[in-house]
Amino acid sequence: MVESISNILKYLEKKDIYLDKKEFSFQVNSHPAFPSLLSIVSALNVNKISNYAIEIDNSEINELPEDFMTFIEFTDHKQEFTFVEKISEGYLVSGKHKMSEKDFLLKWNNIVVLLDEPEPFSVEKKKGGYRMLFVSIIIVALLIYSYYQMNIFHFIYFFLSLCGFLLSVLSLRKVFGIESPVMNKVCSGTYTDCSFSEEEKNRNFISGFGDYSLVYFFTNIISVLYLDTITFITIQKILLIIIVPIIGYSLFYQFFRIKKVCPMCIGIIILLLLQTYILFL
Repeated sequence: MVESISNILKYLEKKDIYLDKKEFSFQVNSHPAFPSLLSIVSALNVNKISNYAIEIDNSEINELPEDFMTFIEFTDHKQEFTFVEKISEGYLVSGKHKMSEKDFLLKWNNIVVLLDEPEPFSVEKKKGGYRMLFVSIIIVALLIYSYYQMNIFHFIYFFLSLCGFLLSVLSLRKVFGIESPVMNKVCSGTYTDCSFSEEEKNRNFISGFGDYSLVYFFTNIISVLYLDTITFITIQKILLIIIVPIIGYSLFYQFFRIKKVCPMCIGIIILLLLQTYILFL
């Protein structure tokens, strides 16, 4: 079933639909009907991915769309739920196995799952694009204004703090309801995972890293705008000295405890180290 879930997620990505692998796996595996097809269909419905399963005869296979999902028997009578694409030579299964139509018809179970992507999905995508454009314009305008109002030290520190604030927001994208295909790609992989920095359950010191950094960088932005230079530098040096052990523990937790890297957390850490370097020059 692990391979089947991976196949489903790859197929969804081809449709520009991105789901959290850990959460989707939990939804499928915890379903009362697991490991039947119903557990997969229900998990898709929970994520508001409209779909329907149908059973067809071999004679009707040409009426199917160019791609679909179905069960294929590979070896030892074990079936794997996978996605299928029509090609000139026959069928491409899981993006890697080529089969002639004759072989395919011998190995599939005649049950097909098709996606019925709703119209609101694309509308919401457009709205999200407009929001991102609006935020980007505000950020650029703010940076241009700051460049002409601050000395170079304050501007660089302000710029790094603003970048850190944005990374902190992205690390908590589920909390803020941010959906980004690019971010989902960055955060999904064998050795990468952003979920431990944003999950509400099983919260611990490191899982709150995004919360702490959000508050820290927001405080930096306000401080650099309103505090005099000497007071600002003094406070920042104290805060950064406190933060160094937190950075060390975060890296230890990622590389040695869970053995996965949180790209957003690494980005935040790099910005913190750059700020430390600038302050202690």
